[in-house]
Amino acid sequence: MLEKVAIIDECDTLGQKLDAGNSVHKALVPVYKDLLDFYIAAHKILTSKAFVLALVCDQLRQRLPTIVSSFLEHAKQLESRIANATVELLTEIKKVLQANKNSERLVVFGNMGCGKTIITAHVIEELIHRNKSRLPRALVCYHYCVNNETGNVLYVLSSLILQLLDQQEGLKVEFDRWYENIRKSELVDAARSSVDLGNFFSTCVENLNREMLVVIDGLDECDSESQKELITVLVSVSQKTTRLKVFVSSRPQEGIEKLLQGSTEIRWVPTRERDAIIVGHTVERYLGELSATIQSLVTERLSQLAQGSAIWVKLTVELIQKRKIRAIGPMKTFLAGIPTPAALSQLYARLFAHQVGDDLDNEQLASNALEILAVARRPLSIMELGWAVTLNDVCAEVRTVKELEDYVDEKRALSLLQPFLSQIDFQDVRKFQVKLVHQSLKELILREVPSNWARSQNMADERRVQKRQPELEAALLRKCVKYLLLDDMDQNDLFSEESANAQLHQELAGAGLFDDSDNDDQQLDSPEKGRDVDEKQETKHLYFDPSERGFGEFFVYAACFWLDHFRVNAPICLRDISNIVTLCRAKSKRLQNWIEQYCRPDCTIMRKFDLNSDHLDPLVLVSLYGSEFALEKLLRGHDLGGKEFLNNSIEETIRQILRFGDISRLRILFRDSRFGPRVRTFGFFCEVMSEWAHSRGGRDSKEWVGLFDLVVDIFDELIREEWGNEFLCQAVSYGCLPIVERLFDEAAHNPAMRNELLRDPQRDCNGPNHHQSVGEAVWCNHVDILRYLLQQDGIEVHLRHRDSGGYNVLHKTARYSNPQVVSLLLSRFKEGVHQANNGGETPLWALVGSTAPSAERTESVKILLVQGGADVRAGYTAEPSDWDEPLRKAVRYGDLAMCRVLVEVGGADPRRVLRLGDDGRPCLMDPVVSTELASNVLDTICSLAGVSP
Repeated sequence: MLEKVAIIDECDTLGQKLDAGNSVHKALVPVYKDLLDFYIAAHKILTSKAFVLALVCDQLRQRLPTIVSSFLEHAKQLESRIANATVELLTEIKKVLQANKNSERLVVFGNMGCGKTIITAHVIEELIHRNKSRLPRALVCYHYCVNNETGNVLYVLSSLILQLLDQQEGLKVEFDRWYENIRKSELVDAARSSVDLGNFFSTCVENLNREMLVVIDGLDECDSESQKELITVLVSVSQKTTRLKVFVSSRPQEGIEKLLQGSTEIRWVPTRERDAIIVGHTVERYLGELSATIQSLVTERLSQLAQGSAIWVKLTVELIQKRKIRAIGPMKTFLAGIPTPAALSQLYARLFAHQVGDDLDNEQLASNALEILAVARRPLSIMELGWAVTLNDVCAEVRTVKELEDYVDEKRALSLLQPFLSQIDFQDVRKFQVKLVHQSLKELILREVPSNWARSQNMADERRVQKRQPELEAALLRKCVKYLLLDDMDQNDLFSEESANAQLHQELAGAGLFDDSDNDDQQLDSPEKGRDVDEKQETKHLYFDPSERGFGEFFVYAACFWLDHFRVNAPICLRDISNIVTLCRAKSKRLQNWIEQYCRPDCTIMRKFDLNSDHLDPLVLVSLYGSEFALEKLLRGHDLGGKEFLNNSIEETIRQILRFGDISRLRILFRDSRFGPRVRTFGFFCEVMSEWAHSRGGRDSKEWVGLFDLVVDIFDELIREEWGNEFLCQAVSYGCLPIVERLFDEAAHNPAMRNELLRDPQRDCNGPNHHQSVGEAVWCNHVDILRYLLQQDGIEVHLRHRDSGGYNVLHKTARYSNPQVVSLLLSRFKEGVHQANNGGETPLWALVGSTAPSAERTESVKILLVQGGADVRAGYTAEPSDWDEPLRKAVRYGDLAMCRVLVEVGGADPRRVLRLGDDGRPCLMDPVVSTELASNVLDTICSLAGVSP
């Protein structure tokens, strides 16, 4: 009965409009009636004063079965009615889909300022609203892109996956398992790989049992690589499953339109009627105190000029409000001279001039604040903006947070910027909310100094942005560094003793294991629920306040984002790197404090990122986050043996670059005249080849190619120190064909290099499985390298090499039992088939006992027997057979496929593994490891021998 109750929900899904004949309603009434009868009867019985349990059970047996039977009958009728109505619903859906076969993706194209973000917000709200009445509820995930970190594909995918996990909590287990597998197998952080995140997102969506709606606003704000990668992921998934629906808004750009080719498009074309509605609403809201005649005049004029630019309308109306024009004559004059949307910069210029007046100090302060907001990595708080602006003019004598605080006037900066900012909650001065009103304003700031807006020409010149943006990034970088160099940062502890204990508790393994919260099993059906759960969970989180510990109001932003500004800083703007060295001094409290804050951008006790200050110093951080120019400047001007650096600074830097950085930076270290000799080592290239072997994709990138080219610089040392042979074998074991090719390219015209590479020393002193180059290729199953080696002159010495245990290259095939490898070796080294190791074991014997998959083993043995002419008895001559003979071994292992190959292909005599039992019937000479297989093995051997079991 309980299983059938769920059918009632399906009636809500269908809705009344699909029940025109009222048949579903009529069938639903008796179901509800039976359900109520059941409840009333059961409630009466279970709450009665009956004192004998048997009596109660007897009443249940007498009265409830009749009601249950009636319910099931009526539920069956209702199910039939619903099935008919569902067919009608599907018919309607098919009609819609057939009208537009590409309905999986919808794209809205519109020019800047036309209101795409407002449209997208409305779409999201409408989807969420409609989703409330659907069963099962679709998943709705959305993301707003801006032209900074949030527009990066890694950020977008992380946002979508986080929302997906919030709404489908069961996927959190899958995510943890996937993350750990990637981390262990590839030694990389999957959360920092857009490729890995894209694959996880695709797999999740493909396996969903419900529809998923993805909304992306401002795709044009992403960089070109992020656009391509993100669209590729979404299009790929939508082609594999119809459950994914994608809505995208963007400015029209050729590259985006080509990537989204085949999607349904809506071109946002300006219309006079729509502009009139927008203008009328804006005028009524901001100019409601003006007379109806003037409002009508403003509405009519702005509607004529708007051209779909909602931001232009808003700014113009705000300018009218600032000017306080009341008379119709001055209003007509103003409206006649206002810039059109095409000249939006002039409108911004008028607003700026009105705000700052003729005061140069106000002009400088407002310009400085606007430039900070244009390159800030996130919205600032009111306090952060006030402190950041103050850092521009503060004198060098200010050395503490307290001294700096005396100069901060956040209200002044805010009052000057009011028309240029989005809506602000003035009551919450620490909320991250201060941002520019529109992308067009940001682009204008990146092109020209605000004080020059009115005089500047050719604002569309992109070269201005390319020159000016790095300058603004450098200016904000200097502010961040200046703040972090205040004395307090190297004297105070970021965490109180209480916070430190809370942090330790949170990081303990199994923390929260016995949390009795019931949210773990809750299935989230909408982003609203996801957000509600997030808010409830966040209230449980422990937070810390750096300002309470004496770090001031700008510490969080400076600590978390100075590296971002340092990364894009122009070389010409890097005046002095000594401040960076001081900021990153190894083992200093200053370094520890800002690193701890960097790992906690939201000021939670729990870390968001894992970065250990014990392994960091100026060289590591500049190599990872700085420009090449910055790294070269550091190497030229500082002694890496100084107290600012780790004792193993170079080695640690190499490890960090290989794991997380730009590998091209290693060339700078390698070629440095002072420190290069410490880098140009055997171990350096082993680390490089190891990381290359574990990297995902991009192995042929120019960065890796450039790094491998460096091996030329150590050729003489390889010969002089007799490293060449070992270096070759290591390269082969890593599967690093680029290094192997460079070594033999040099050997082709350098006899000394050839002699060194093809030396034949015993290498198994380093370990039992070390062999010469050909044997390493076989042992590691690198077929492409094996094929290349066999083409080299003089390689026979390595092909015929036998280690101290007597193992040749054919013995080494047993590890993977790759038939292709066996065949390649036999084409050049057929005599190796009959060679036995020091224990008397031949390659055939080793392959028969291999743990490789059965198909590969049997095929490899077949090749040895047919192509190599291997002795099927592996050299054993005892009669009737030897314990270690291949066929007896295969029988003991219960390997029926191998038994057949040895007998049918190799000609082994199956009678050699049989004997007569006490009852006079054939039985196996040796017991089978698995008793379950013994009967099958005996039958197979008897069949091959032509005898009855």
